[in-house]
Amino acid sequence: NLNSGHVIAGLIHKCYLAKKNNTNFEIWGTGKPYREFLYSTDAGKITQWALENYEESEPLIVSPDEEINIAVLAQEIAWRMGFDGNIVFNQKLDGMFRKPSDNSKFKSLLPNYKFVSIEDGLKNTIDWFVENYDKSIRL
Repeated sequence: NLNSGHVIAGLIHKCYLAKKNNTNFEIWGTGKPYREFLYSTDAGKITQWALENYEESEPLIVSPDEEINIAVLAQEIAWRMGFDGNIVFNQKLDGMFRKPSDNSKFKSLLPNYKFVSIEDGLKNTIDWFVENYDKSIRL
C-alpha cells in the first residue's frame, strides 16, 4: 500500500512509479527521521536460531546497530533504480525522529552475527521488485 505500507517497500514502489510515469518521487514528511531496518533473510535465520536455542521468557530484540536517515534511504533507492528526477518531501508529519532498539541481549548471545547491509538488502529487494512488478503488483 503506497499510503500506509512499510517504509522501504513504499519508497521502492513510489520511486518505481515516479520513474515509469516521469513524475516526482514524493516522500511523506521531511526525510529527517532515522530508522533501523532488518533484511528478511536475517529475520529468517535469527528466527530459526531462536526457535532452536532461545528459551528465555524475556523478549529478544533483533536489530542491526545501523540507523539510516529517510532522506538518505530515498536517495539510495533512487540511485539504485536509476531515477534521476526530483525527490520531493511533502513536509507532512514525520512521526518519531528516532526509534532506536536495545539489541544488547541479542548481541550478547550472537556477538559475531553479521547482518545483511542496507546496501545489499536494497539491491536485492529492488532487483526482485523490478523483475516481478508486472506479475505481482495489483493496483
